[in-house]
Amino acid sequence: MILSKKRKKIAREEAIIFDRDLEGYGKAIEQYTRLKDNVLCFGVDGKKVIQIESSVEQEGKTTTTANLAVALGASGKKVIAIDCDFSRGALHRLFLMENKDGINEYIIGDITKEQLIKKTNYENVDIITKGHSVKSSSIIFTSQKMLDLIEELKKEYDFVLLDCPPIVLVSDYLHISRLSDGVLFVVAYGLTKKKFVNDAIRLLRSNNMNILGVVFSYYDPKIGSTYYDYNSTYYYYYYQKEREEKK
Repeated sequence: MILSKKRKKIAREEAIIFDRDLEGYGKAIEQYTRLKDNVLCFGVDGKKVIQIESSVEQEGKTTTTANLAVALGASGKKVIAIDCDFSRGALHRLFLMENKDGINEYIIGDITKEQLIKKTNYENVDIITKGHSVKSSSIIFTSQKMLDLIEELKKEYDFVLLDCPPIVLVSDYLHISRLSDGVLFVVAYGLTKKKFVNDAIRLLRSNNMNILGVVFSYYDPKIGSTYYDYNSTYYYYYYQKEREEKK
């Protein structure tokens, strides 16, 4: 899946594109809608908790999470997006909300579940912010309270989207995988070094994590077709081989 929005600095309130005029956003909206349709197919297979990852920072992972959540909500699915990046999490900014009363506060018992879950201005979409930074995020992700929370949310929502820190930089993906049904892997088209992508995939595969699909963000036709052709062939081979191994 390719998200064809160019990489550029945009205002926070423009990061979610579904309430923008179609001029300049039509192609991106179309691609997010296609991504939503693919994710709906995951749901048919019972995959409700989706771990959204990238190899390094600034690959469009959080923007992808937010727009996917809004697209799913608009299609009638009840969605909750959770900020699992305790060092650089920005999900609250995209929804123009404050980062308070988040996961950290909930786990230590300062707030209730009702205070934790925040309604957004988008139909059927709620979010959970990260809250205060923590020294050891693994303590949160491996806690029974976090596991219980995810199980409860699976019963209350059609999809639970986990916006996670980069794989190559932080090892949290290992602990978060206990909570998820699979990984949606975001790659910044023509920008992310192939070494980082290869390293991230190797780490995911070595830990037997279920990669549901790959999203190319920041696709720009002006870059040319060489990079895209190489990677599309690579990922097709990778998933085809994985499917054959499972037979």
